[in-house]
Amino acid sequence: MSRCVIAGFVTALAGAAVSCDSPVVQNQTASLGSATAGQRGNVRVLFINNTPHRAVFTYGTHSNTDRTSNPDFSQFTGNMAFMTLEGNATSAIDTLLCDRVFSVGGPELLSLIERNGNLNSPNFSEAAFMTGVMFSSAALGTPEAELPTEGLAPAIERFIGVDFPCGALLIVRLEEDSGEPPLRFRTDFTMIPAESDR
Repeated sequence: MSRCVIAGFVTALAGAAVSCDSPVVQNQTASLGSATAGQRGNVRVLFINNTPHRAVFTYGTHSNTDRTSNPDFSQFTGNMAFMTLEGNATSAIDTLLCDRVFSVGGPELLSLIERNGNLNSPNFSEAAFMTGVMFSSAALGTPEAELPTEGLAPAIERFIGVDFPCGALLIVRLEEDSGEPPLRFRTDFTMIPAESDR
């Protein structure tokens, strides 16, 4: 029996009508594997801050069906002891475990981080633990460095099998926008598949 039929049967039991090209089925049947049997694949992530302000946020990958799974996440902060993403800067490429959802400041990602006890990690920033992305023009090391002095961008969520495959490079561009305050910024998403998938 194909994965599409199985996923469709399970989803239909839950009361939803599905087809093999349904985004739900594509997301739930997409492979999380790598070229090595039995190992989880990865995605690479690059952030480009095209605004003049520091960006503060939490990002990561997580499952949208397993509430006990631990997200693979990281943060950009306004604290020099952690990673920072200043205005008009590009991050190093980060590598995350491949999972069903890639999120930048999404509420489900934040909920899973809190639920699974990650708040006590020495590498955790409470200031960056917020929905969406905040932008600050305050100097590093000041109390305002991790406050949204310039505004916010909404959270984004992208889904494996629909928006990206394992092995892809996920590029997030932070841009100024003309939205009503405090949403003065936006996040643009681009996916570059692995060479083997091109």
